[in-house]
Amino acid sequence: MDEIDGLGQLTDYRRLCSDLTLQTKKEGFFKDYLASIVDQVSEEEFQEFSKQQTDYDRIRYCWTLPALHKTMKSFRPSYRGKSADDSAKRREQGNEAFKEKDYRKALVMYNQSVAYAPYSSLLEKTTLALALANRSAVLVHLKEYRLAVRDIQLSLQSNYPEKQRYKLYDRMGYCHQQLGEPAKARVAYTVALDCLAESDLELHALENWRQTVEKSRSKLASSSNPSNKPITTVNELPELLGGTHPTIPNASRNLSLKVDDNCGRYYVAADDIKPGQTLVCEKPYAACLLPGKFTSHCHHCFVRLIAPLACVTCRGVFYCSVECRDEAGSTYHQYECGIVDILTASGSSILSWIALRILTKGKLEDFLAAREQLEKGDGMRLAQQRADDYSCIYHLATLSHLRSDKDFFDRTFMALFLFQCLRASGFLPTRHRYEEDALNITDDEIFVASLLLRHLQLLQFNAHEIHEFVQLNEKNMRSTKTAYIGVGIYPTVAFFNHSCRPDVARYFLGTAMVITSSRSIRRGQMVAENYGPIFTHKHLADRQQSLLGRYWFQCQCPACKNDWPVYDGMPDMESVLICCPLCRGSVQSVNSSYARCTKCKKQSLWEAIRRPVDEISSLYQTGMRIMDLGQVDKAIHVLGLYIEMMETLVEDLPIRELFLAQEALRLCLGTYGTKYVATSHLSFKAAAGNPDNKTNA
Repeated sequence: MDEIDGLGQLTDYRRLCSDLTLQTKKEGFFKDYLASIVDQVSEEEFQEFSKQQTDYDRIRYCWTLPALHKTMKSFRPSYRGKSADDSAKRREQGNEAFKEKDYRKALVMYNQSVAYAPYSSLLEKTTLALALANRSAVLVHLKEYRLAVRDIQLSLQSNYPEKQRYKLYDRMGYCHQQLGEPAKARVAYTVALDCLAESDLELHALENWRQTVEKSRSKLASSSNPSNKPITTVNELPELLGGTHPTIPNASRNLSLKVDDNCGRYYVAADDIKPGQTLVCEKPYAACLLPGKFTSHCHHCFVRLIAPLACVTCRGVFYCSVECRDEAGSTYHQYECGIVDILTASGSSILSWIALRILTKGKLEDFLAAREQLEKGDGMRLAQQRADDYSCIYHLATLSHLRSDKDFFDRTFMALFLFQCLRASGFLPTRHRYEEDALNITDDEIFVASLLLRHLQLLQFNAHEIHEFVQLNEKNMRSTKTAYIGVGIYPTVAFFNHSCRPDVARYFLGTAMVITSSRSIRRGQMVAENYGPIFTHKHLADRQQSLLGRYWFQCQCPACKNDWPVYDGMPDMESVLICCPLCRGSVQSVNSSYARCTKCKKQSLWEAIRRPVDEISSLYQTGMRIMDLGQVDKAIHVLGLYIEMMETLVEDLPIRELFLAQEALRLCLGTYGTKYVATSHLSFKAAAGNPDNKTNA
């Protein structure tokens, strides 16, 4: 029999959507855990569970069930460790590829060698030093000079053999020279000359090296045109329209937060907003990279990896820099390192990972200290709080009053599974020496587990997918798409309501989300984003099913109320704009020179009727052409003007060119975010004029 939920809707589809927010992998073991527990729980026990009214009570009750402890045993930390032998083997494979000038393969092998290399003993760190040093050589060939310098510095810090250090300093000098940093290059070349005294080179080879290095140093004065590609820097967050709001964290002054019974908390325009203006810039309270992206993206900041650094303990996650590695290692990854493989094997959804990350990125004592305030706090005051205040997360909507007992049951046991992971991680102070001890649970631990249960509810409706902008061809803007790489929780952005005809677009700078207007928004009008289904691509019935199943509401936006058609069914711009210039009524041709209005009955010259249509049509075509040429800033300006003019003329009508222009504007704005250009992510052409001693692995 179908279960009826709080909305009075049949829940087969909704239950499927809800299940996917807990577990996404069919082969994961958690589904077997849950199925086993369900089989063991009696009808009387389930009825008793359904009487529990709070998350704390649900956790406490389920902990007493024998089915839990028979099925879900305590875990021990487990991770893929380092291996000096594996590192050396990968390094040799990299050396072979390097000799064959297969630099792409060499880089892959050296990356693995770095990941596998241990950090523990001084002797083992030499393995890491050799892997980093050899990788720096291939990075020079790939013209990734800054990464090469970083690897050289790390290699020197990791017990690289003193007798060979002259090679690294010489290579470092060359990199600084290519980067247009002659002062640093001179220092590196000078140190290389000093290190030659410690080398074991024969006299003839020693003299050849000395002359080569001195020659490189002597050329520095005339080296004024560096051949390096531009330095890549992380884009800074753009300025907010009108400045930062005094009470809403990370939001523009042109937004205002409203609350009512029908719409909950939502934003309206505090003043008129034009297309292309920045309304929110927010870093996530917590974010998790998709497990499928662990080897291609930084685990902390989500940028694409070229020469990654691994965790110092495990070889399962990777970072773009020492800074990202150390920041993650000093916060959440110090706990998650030993449970990443357990979470992956369980098939837990990315939302379950974030439910855990919200805790591991913080401090246990802070959550415990905030307990009383959280339990009696008022979520409506969130706009007055800091964005990094946990209460901003705690008071997001959970829709607990609409949840079925079965949904609560499944989420409670996922929360208890995550709680067992937390116990294994060392985040909690209790260490259980024997299995019998693990059956005990303290009041503080029940509270922590109840927070996990709350996170699993609120993340279902408030988490946001994180994307990167993928451009398959740098010269073709239309060969672009967004790639899903992770999920984050953004408390300020979470207050945007949905519309199938959105008012805003979003892009990402790493994990930071930027919300920009994609159309004209009048003062007092609701400012809505889109939760997934857009009317231009999906019909009304499909959108409503998706939103009811995933977010538990029936959309009442203009596109849904008026059942707007998808692109193929929309009228074109000309058919709507050809009208009487006096009253905007429809016109009928009188002859080749005149037309008569069917509304006011007055005649007008065809030339007067067509002139404004031709002008706005030209503006549209110009904007699209400029976009295709890759002139993004100009395209945003022209497309914004076109959108403003069209919305003044047609108001809330679905016109094909208008929505194509809004889509083009979103595309252009997306290029301001984290962008991956497939054709230029790495330059594999050997650096011209490199002396062999600069790049030999």
